Amino acid sequence: MNNKTQMLKGILEGCVLQILEREACYSGMLVEKLRACGFRDISEGTLFPLLLRLEGRELFEIERVKNPLGPSRKYYKLNAYGKEELENFRAEWEEMKKITDNVLRGVDLNERKKEPEETS
Repeated sequence: MNNKTQMLKGILEGCVLQILEREACYSGMLVEKLRACGFRDISEGTLFPLLLRLEGRELFEIERVKNPLGPSRKYYKLNAYGKEELENFRAEWEEMKKITDNVLRGVDLNERKKEPEETS
């Protein structure tokens, strides 16, 4: 399915925000957590542009931590704006999921119970 990549872009943003709400992570940790959840094809190369975009929207608190094995690591943690964005994502996700489930289950929108029309 070629449009899997397009679907993944939007979903991945919400998943990253959710992980960072729970704990501060650097990009490699995020990749590990996403893979553990089932996103097998995720790499730091996939995540880097997304993190830059979210960082540009000022959704994180960022802390650089020394790494004894190499360069310092950039840890991301959601700030208040990021938490608002996550709440918006959750609401939009639930609505989109409901609509998609209706379509995939074959719900005929013409046969759904209509609200009674107002009479004057």
